[in-house]
Amino acid sequence: MKTKKIIIILICWASALQIFAQDTKPSSVSNDDAEFNTIFHKGDGTRKIPLGYFIEGTAGYSHFGHKSVFLPGMSMGIILDHHWTIGMTGSFIVFPQGSYHHHGESDSVNADTVNHHGTSRGGYGGLLLEYTLFPRSKIHVSFPLIIGAGSVFHNQAVPADSVHSQPAWSHYFSHGESFFVLEPGVKLELNVIKKMRVGLGISYRYSPEHNRQVTSPDVINQFTARLSVRFGKF
Repeated sequence: MKTKKIIIILICWASALQIFAQDTKPSSVSNDDAEFNTIFHKGDGTRKIPLGYFIEGTAGYSHFGHKSVFLPGMSMGIILDHHWTIGMTGSFIVFPQGSYHHHGESDSVNADTVNHHGTSRGGYGGLLLEYTLFPRSKIHVSFPLIIGAGSVFHNQAVPADSVHSQPAWSHYFSHGESFFVLEPGVKLELNVIKKMRVGLGISYRYSPEHNRQVTSPDVINQFTARLSVRFGKF
């Protein structure tokens, strides 16, 4: 069911991109000859840049399982003919309420409950592909797609002696899990000045992998809202 869901999302994303791409070809005036507009200038002259570049800082909000997480990150890459973006992106998973977790687990051998506590950390990133519709307009839309991988690491502690009422947390275990990630989205951008853009977008993070302890689809597959600030030659 979830596989069908992400397939439908990708089809809608690709279909919208194709429709909007066709609409960017006016019959009379080519979009390549249009003026570059910002919120401070109605027209900033014709800019025909076959190859540009950018560096971008992002701040995201999402969920990782049942916990809210912040996703600070950074992206960079090149821009082809104003519309097509190819680059790399990465985000860290930050738990605003702390990554500490505590739970009890039944011991099948001794029929006792063993307490655990620990912390979690991680992140993900990879290839960034993006198409921008009407990039010279003050307000325009882009369609980013992230194809990459991520990992989550857990440091877990269990009591050295579960018989004592106040056990010493001396047995520590560390393990990590990796996952493949695919994240299509849509973003509304604003040209502030010639070399600065601000964007607000929403995307859906998807991983098809199953049967994992922590990075299961229920944990990873979530919507993400992002605020971005991009500098470069557009």
